[in-house]
Amino acid sequence: MKPSLAHLIHGYFDDTLSDAEASELNALIKSSPAAAEEFARTALLHQSLENGFQSGSIATRFPSLKATTVSFWSHLKPLLPWGLAAAAGIIALISFNYSPTELAPDPVAEKEELHDTGFAVLTRVVDAKWSGNEAPTNGDFLTEGLLELSHGLAQIEFLSGVSLVLEGDAAFDIISPDEMRLVRGKLRAHVPEHAIGFQIHTSRGTALDLGTEFALDLTDDNCELHVIDGEVEWHPKDDKEILLTGGKGLRLSANKPASIKAEPTRFTSAGDLAKKVANHQDNRFQSWLKHSADLQERADIVSYFPMTDLQPWSRSLTPAREEFGPGSIVAAEQVGGRWPDKKALDFSPNGSRVRVTVPGEFQKLTLSTWAKIDSLDRQYNGLFLTDNYDEGKPHWQITEEGRLFFSIKLPGRTSHHVNLSPVIWDHSTSQRWIHLVTTYDVANRTCSHYLNGDLISQEQAPKEKQLSALTIGNAQIGNWGLPTKSEPGFAIRNLNGRLDEFTIFSSELTPEEVKSLYEHGKP
Repeated sequence: MKPSLAHLIHGYFDDTLSDAEASELNALIKSSPAAAEEFARTALLHQSLENGFQSGSIATRFPSLKATTVSFWSHLKPLLPWGLAAAAGIIALISFNYSPTELAPDPVAEKEELHDTGFAVLTRVVDAKWSGNEAPTNGDFLTEGLLELSHGLAQIEFLSGVSLVLEGDAAFDIISPDEMRLVRGKLRAHVPEHAIGFQIHTSRGTALDLGTEFALDLTDDNCELHVIDGEVEWHPKDDKEILLTGGKGLRLSANKPASIKAEPTRFTSAGDLAKKVANHQDNRFQSWLKHSADLQERADIVSYFPMTDLQPWSRSLTPAREEFGPGSIVAAEQVGGRWPDKKALDFSPNGSRVRVTVPGEFQKLTLSTWAKIDSLDRQYNGLFLTDNYDEGKPHWQITEEGRLFFSIKLPGRTSHHVNLSPVIWDHSTSQRWIHLVTTYDVANRTCSHYLNGDLISQEQAPKEKQLSALTIGNAQIGNWGLPTKSEPGFAIRNLNGRLDEFTIFSSELTPEEVKSLYEHGKP
């Protein structure tokens, strides 16, 4: 199997490429502008790590890759010793593949407008189980295609303003903001005035709403339409439409349609669902509290902040055990956590961080937290970073591209090793709690990244990157960078979002243990 571009680029900066791999990277840089840009990004990344991203660094002075040929080469040249082939490749690319206009710096960088796809949003679920591989979760946009809710309740809000509650077992298809198809199951729909004309198609006919609330119950043998309030037109497959008003209903079986009385209590309303959601959240929170109490007794935990005892007036973050030592909250604000009765910290305000101290040396390490990210508008977005970047010190961040970024300072002035995950966050994930875990084993030089309980990447560093131990000491949750009297400037790396429950283990958790953390902690 051919090595990936990321493997080749990081291998180049780690000085672990074979001659054949170096030639392959050189060819890619010559032939692909995207590969050249990724190579340049990584070069800047490595230099920013070496320089501590001070105000005078290349990354600050030259944030864009759109620079002149001369300045681009002169800025990259000091980063690391260059292989002649790679250097020639990127110079050739810049000299011949780009026009002078393209290479000129933009006075104002134009930001690409974000786009979404979908006709409706899944907004609430209780005990929902979905059939198929692509199970939607809260906050997902729903597009055309059959969805099967095998169990539980789900609330869907159409972009037109229609909201409905589905009860499993149900199968349905969202066709547009004003139209859906029900294959089987029960639903209750609320249609406001500005969404009048909303249609639900079934095998027996179509319900055309004229406002404001109705319900359907569809099985293989029977179809019932209940008009709770307002008016609905029923359009049979092969007959004239029937107008129904509030309190009336229709039963459609093998024989002719029969009038029935509407029975609203047979169908779950949005209010009913809200109560079930609140009860479900309370049960989940109580279950997590018990799990958290068990977790803090583990001998391999060296720092644990469950964030259950946050007080509005206090700037101290209480640890699970007194021996861990408290954290000092700086600028971060107390906000709601994964459940209504749970607290978390928002690191969006300027300078936000939690200062902690973790003594000792470690042969293995696991970092775990729950995050709800609003945006990734920094080049590096802090999760947990040691104050300085000395030998054996770990830095855990998220890049602006949405990748988990775990780096360790190695022996030597500029030597370090970077472990990047695949993309774990984009704008569609905002306002959603995600579970992030990274593990490191010194002896095996292996780094593993997890997202929501699943292993998403694992990398082994070359033998040349061997460490004797990991150390932390003074560190920061949610940010990095301390100003000094002589240099008051510092990098802006505070996370634009919330963190809830932060844990450090002196062991490398197994995939099964990580999965258990996620299952017990998911909201």
